[in-house]
Amino acid sequence: MAPARPLVGLVVPDPDNRREQWAAVCDGEVLGYLTLVLSDRDNTHLANFSAGVRPGSRRRGIGSALLRHAEERAAADGRTTVSTWLAVPHESAPDVRGDGGPFLIDNGYKRSLEAAVRMCDLDAVDEDELDRVWDAAWAKADGFELVSFHGVPPEHVIEGMAYLNARMYTDMPLGDWDLQEGRITADTLRLWERQRLQKGQLNLQTAVVHRESGEVAGFTEIQVTAGNERDCHQGNTIVDPRFRGHRLGTILKIANQRRLRSMRPWMRRVWTGNAESNSQMISINEAVGYRLAGHETVFQKKLA
Repeated sequence: MAPARPLVGLVVPDPDNRREQWAAVCDGEVLGYLTLVLSDRDNTHLANFSAGVRPGSRRRGIGSALLRHAEERAAADGRTTVSTWLAVPHESAPDVRGDGGPFLIDNGYKRSLEAAVRMCDLDAVDEDELDRVWDAAWAKADGFELVSFHGVPPEHVIEGMAYLNARMYTDMPLGDWDLQEGRITADTLRLWERQRLQKGQLNLQTAVVHRESGEVAGFTEIQVTAGNERDCHQGNTIVDPRFRGHRLGTILKIANQRRLRSMRPWMRRVWTGNAESNSQMISINEAVGYRLAGHETVFQKKLA
């Protein structure tokens, strides 16, 4: 993680979420940590957390105490579900420890969503092959045009962008993860971009517009964190169901990836994650250069 990210987070407030930071301390030494995230914009039934214990202090009940504290704090805030993302062992990520999942299951958690992490090595992308994929996709996309930007979306697409951002919560495969509909408006997008500007973050976005109707048919984004000039993250990608079947997802990914290369030529890796059941998006990602780099699981527990 780039050091600027947690430091800036200390001084720039998050308008949507409250974060509680807790530490397990003994004799002045920090042995473990807990981060609890409570959304106030939507999904107010849900609390997300991450926790960890120093290797030399494990198997002393510290993890159990942190987990119990997370659940108690979530319940006190009126939350009925708690969840966490956890990397899981796989041949593509041999250094990932494997005891977190069984620990959570022993404490009443269930596997709710299986996801895969992929990475695109930008220097290894075959640009000639990408040209072929690009041309083949546009042959299916007559009547559409691209709009690329960073910062606040242009006025003629911002309402459509807000609508599709909200759909991300329900259109993507969720398994049994208790994520509910998002509450996102054009003002939400404006607020998010002001916050990114304050944090020094760059959000490169490309939307595709249906010419005849003027409607936003889809969009994608790549997020560059301040201080990290080698690794960035693929954010949301979605195509409105009404406009699917035109290879728009492929076009969006290639256009935004190439825009990243032109604006940040020293960037080397783009990371993304998808539900393992999302075969359509996985096939698009692999076609533009992403390769498997690990696996994650959402573990979830219902408190009520």
